[in-house]
Amino acid sequence: MVYLSLGLLLLGAVTALNLVLVLAVIRRLRRHEEERKIRSGTYENPKSGPPTGEPLPSFTAVATDGTPVTSDGLVGREAALTFLSTECSVCVTAAGDLPEFARRTGMDAAQIVVVIAGSDDAAAAEMTAPLAGVATVVREESAGPLSTRYAVRATPTTVMVDQDGTVTYAEAGTNPVLDRLPA
Repeated sequence: MVYLSLGLLLLGAVTALNLVLVLAVIRRLRRHEEERKIRSGTYENPKSGPPTGEPLPSFTAVATDGTPVTSDGLVGREAALTFLSTECSVCVTAAGDLPEFARRTGMDAAQIVVVIAGSDDAAAAEMTAPLAGVATVVREESAGPLSTRYAVRATPTTVMVDQDGTVTYAEAGTNPVLDRLPA
C-alpha cells in the first residue's frame, strides 16, 4: 500500500510539473507569435491607453532622477507619454526612436514622459540610455499604478495630449506617432 501511495504521489508531482512546463511553452509561443506579427506588419494594435477626447488621467510619480512628475505639469503644452515594458523586445527599438520623435515634434524632456514597467533592471537601463536629456523616465513594476490608470494593455503604447490636457491620441505599436510625423 505504501508503494502505491508513493507512486500516485510521484505521478501527481510529474503531472503538475508537466502542466507548468506546457503553460510556459504556450505563453512563450504566444509572445513569439505577437513579435513575429509586429515585425511583419500584420499585427493589429490592441486598444491601449485612455480614450481620445477625454481629459488626461491625473497622476503623480517620481522620475528616476528623483524629480516629481504630475499630470498637471503636462497641461499648458503638448505632451507625450510612452509606456514601455522590460518584457517587450520591441520596446528597446521604440525607446531608441524617441530622440527622433523629440526632434521632429520639438518637445523637450519635460513634455515627454516615458514609463518603463517591469523588474528587469538591465533591460530598463538599455531603454533608458538613449533617453538622457530627451525624456523624463519613470520606473514601475509590471501593471503598476500608471500603466493601470492609463489602461495600458500592450507595450509600447503612446499617449499624446494637447495643451488643454485632452488626450488626442492613444495607441499601441512600435512607432504609431513617429510614422505619421512629417520629416
